[in-house]
Amino acid sequence: MRNLPPSAKDPGRSVRHAAAALLALLPLAACSGAGANYPDRPDVAQAQEGWCLALAKSEGSGPAWEHTNTCRTADTAASPAYLRGMTKCFFERVSAAQEGGDTAAVDRSQMLGECNDKVLIDLPEGGPGVEEVLDARCQRAERCEKTAYAECKAAVKRLEPAQQALFTSMYNATALHDIAGCLSSGCSDNEEEARDACYKKFADKLLWFP
Repeated sequence: MRNLPPSAKDPGRSVRHAAAALLALLPLAACSGAGANYPDRPDVAQAQEGWCLALAKSEGSGPAWEHTNTCRTADTAASPAYLRGMTKCFFERVSAAQEGGDTAAVDRSQMLGECNDKVLIDLPEGGPGVEEVLDARCQRAERCEKTAYAECKAAVKRLEPAQQALFTSMYNATALHDIAGCLSSGCSDNEEEARDACYKKFADKLLWFP
């Protein structure tokens, strides 16, 4: 199973650069972890189903596509809103390129990158798991970088929604819970690198491809 192509595995690179100064105030920490029920699971499954059906159609197949079951049961880290947004944007672009008869225009990596930047803008600021991971970031900031918790939370509020989505609402509650747990680990000599490492494996599991 493959996920996002290499050029699209660092979602929202342009907005990340724009937010770099503020993100430095947002390290991570203790996970509240108390047996989360992950209330978005049904929505995640439904959104993943939509992604799989659209993917099958783009491959010239229907529900009987040989990869359908594998796609449906794939362990996605994406939130329902992110999945639905990427499904709509990506497959509209694929269809337009195919209808235009220009196979060279079907550049998956480029389309994914462009759609990712577009979808991030419209993602909700809140959702299941968001407060948990933000608490973890700011508790870690206080513990490891001596940044006051309140200062960290204020920095979050100053970020544009698309910038916040990079480490919150583009992921589903299950992924955010695990990320928060990772962020509760000990401090590092390179906090930025440590925070990024907690997100990396989930960033690699946003979208499934055969």
